[in-house]
Amino acid sequence: MDKLALKNIFTRMLAHKDEQSPASAQPTKDAAVLIVDDSRTIVRALQLMLEREGYLTYSAIDGVQAIAMTKRQRPDVVLMDVVMPNMNGFEATRALVNDPETAAIPVFMMSGAEQVSDRVWGIRLGAKGFLAKPINKEELLGKVRSVIAVARRTQGRDQIAAVTVTSTLLR
Repeated sequence: MDKLALKNIFTRMLAHKDEQSPASAQPTKDAAVLIVDDSRTIVRALQLMLEREGYLTYSAIDGVQAIAMTKRQRPDVVLMDVVMPNMNGFEATRALVNDPETAAIPVFMMSGAEQVSDRVWGIRLGAKGFLAKPINKEELLGKVRSVIAVARRTQGRDQIAAVTVTSTLLR
């Protein structure tokens, strides 16, 4: 992709940079997103979108780094590009979803190719959704907020269940 095309993508992704998102689902400072893409321009654009909304971001340039970063940083969400060097996004998503240590972390696939087969394959591998590039800011933020909210509700129920079981066993 040439520099002009990347600049156009970057500009469109940040087109609504000064608009505030609805306050109904404000992120907390402890919510983290791992952005996996071999394009520094795409990574930076996504970081700007997410950090303006209060998210902490990490980045990786390929699937190998994505797996290591996910295990080390434990992000709330992973945004995974499809086409990358060393290990592509499909392979990395499959590895994350099949590893008990990372299986609960939602992954969204991203691609500039509008191929239905990519979407279907990503979902079959365990991705929670698919984002087409250039990324629509509102769609991105909506999906990130949604999966984080669901994960936290589920985590809260799991913690309550663990406390209930523990207190029952201690009686």
